[in-house]
Amino acid sequence: MQSFEAPLPSTPIMTSRITSVPVEASNIEQYSLTSTRELTTAVRREAALVRSYTEHLRSLGHEVCRKQIVPPNELRPLFTDLYDATASELIEAKGTVTREAIRMGIGQLLDYRRFIDPPPRLVLLVPSRPRPDLLHLCAAVGVTAVWKTGKDWRRT
Repeated sequence: MQSFEAPLPSTPIMTSRITSVPVEASNIEQYSLTSTRELTTAVRREAALVRSYTEHLRSLGHEVCRKQIVPPNELRPLFTDLYDATASELIEAKGTVTREAIRMGIGQLLDYRRFIDPPPRLVLLVPSRPRPDLLHLCAAVGVTAVWKTGKDWRRT
């Protein structure tokens, strides 16, 4: 498989660097097996969600990619799950709708958005409708939740 990662500098840079990379690139920001099967299952669910939502967006004529972000003074890049250039939406996928997953997704979105100009709208892609309290949390910080119901995609 061809790698689409930009070469890393040998010393930290003083400004951030953002590159668009194809969605098909399988760049995983982190992968750990500290817990048992749950993490592996969540990562697989995320990949399937991203694939399905990417197909949906492309069927609507949207231009979709990922962003590779190298923050200032960092050597390692961060990778977003999706970026919908047509709608100016930054999308983070989570494989579950637990409070921990929702909070982590919100944090990732807020972190990534700082580097993208102009700042995009934030979208959290999840496998099912989150509980009302977690939908309120997303709304309170300006994050739209998206999940699939049957053949349709729902947004809050």
